[in-house]
Amino acid sequence: MGRRLAVRSRLRAALTAGRSAGAAVWRSVWLPMWRRSSGRTPTGRRRHTAQFLFSRMLLLPALALTVLALAGTAYLDLDGRTEQLRERYAPAMVELAHARTSLELAHREATLRLRGNDGEPLIQTDLVGLGEKYPSLLTEAAQSLNNAAQTKALRAQQEQEVRVVSGLVVAYGDWIGWADSHHDSEVLRTAGMDYATSLLGAQAESDDPTAVLDRIKALEKKLRADASELSGWTELSTVTAWGALLVVLVFVLAVVGTLDFVLAQLRVRSPLLTLYALPVLLALGVLVLGAAGQQDAQRKVSKAGTELSGVSATEQAADTRIEVVDEELAVGLRGTHPGAWTLASELALAVGAVGAVASGFTLAHYGRRHLRILWRTP
Repeated sequence: MGRRLAVRSRLRAALTAGRSAGAAVWRSVWLPMWRRSSGRTPTGRRRHTAQFLFSRMLLLPALALTVLALAGTAYLDLDGRTEQLRERYAPAMVELAHARTSLELAHREATLRLRGNDGEPLIQTDLVGLGEKYPSLLTEAAQSLNNAAQTKALRAQQEQEVRVVSGLVVAYGDWIGWADSHHDSEVLRTAGMDYATSLLGAQAESDDPTAVLDRIKALEKKLRADASELSGWTELSTVTAWGALLVVLVFVLAVVGTLDFVLAQLRVRSPLLTLYALPVLLALGVLVLGAAGQQDAQRKVSKAGTELSGVSATEQAADTRIEVVDEELAVGLRGTHPGAWTLASELALAVGAVGAVASGFTLAHYGRRHLRILWRTP
C-alpha cells in the first residue's frame, strides 16, 4: 500500500512538473510567437492594419519561396547524385561484371580445349581449334570493358586502368592463340597456357593488382566505394532539408496568424489565402516523397553493386544472373527518371511558387484601402 502511494505521489509530482514546464514554454516561447504572427503587441493589442498587411504581403511569399528553394535544393542534390548512379555507375558495374565473368568462362573453355580432363587437348581441337565459344566470350569481355570506359563513371586514372586491362586481354588472347597453334607440343602448349593463366590471374587481393581479373575486381571495388560516397545525405542536402523544415514551421505559423488577423480586423474569412498556401505544403510533401524514393534507389544501386561483385563464372548461368540483377535495378530506378518523380517535383515547385506569389497579391487585395491610406500619408 505504501509503495502504491509513493508511486502515485511521484506521478503527481512528475505531472505537476510537466505542466509547469509546459506553461513556462508557452509563456516564454509560444505565446510571444503567436502574438507576433497574429499581429498583436506584447500587451495583446492588434497592430496597425495597413502596416501589418504590408509586412505580411512581403513576408508570406518570401517564406514560401525560401521553403521551396531550400527543399528544392535538397531534392535536386539527391536527384543529381541518383542520376549519376543510374546513368553511369550502375551500367559500369554491370559491364565490369560481364567482362570478368566472360573472361573466366573464356579461360575455362580454352583450358578445356587445350588441356581436356587428362592434360591433353581434345580431339576436336585438331579440327576446329578453340571453337566458336572461346573467341565469342573474349570479344564480349573486350566489348564490356569498352562499354564500361564509355559510361563516364570512371575517373581518368580508372579509365587508364581499363585501357591497360584491355591491352592485357589482347595479350592473353595472343598467348592462348599461340598455345593453340602449338597444341601438338606439350612443352610449348603448357608454356603458353601457363603464361596466359598468369596474365589472367585470380590472385589474392592486394594493394597493387597486376593480373587482369585482379585489376577488374579492384576497379569494381573502387566503383562501389564511389557509389557509396554518392549515396545518402550530403552536407548540402542535410542543411537545406533541415532549413526547409524550420522555415515551413514559421510559414505555417505566419499563415495561421495572418488568417486570424484578417478575420478579426477585416471581418474576412480567407479560403483563398489558405488555398494559395496549400501548394507550398503540397510541394514540400512531394519533395519529401521524392527524396525518399531517391534514397531507396541509391540503396538499390549499392546493393546491386555488391551482388554483381559476388557473381562468379563458377556458378551456373552467371551471365543470366547479371542480366537479372541489371533488369531488377532498371525496374527499381524507373521512378527516378525525369518522366517520373523528377517531373512531378518540378511541377510541384512551380505550382508552389505561383501560390506563394498569389498569397501576396491576395493580402494586397484585402487591404487595398488601408494600404492606400498608408501610402498617401506623408
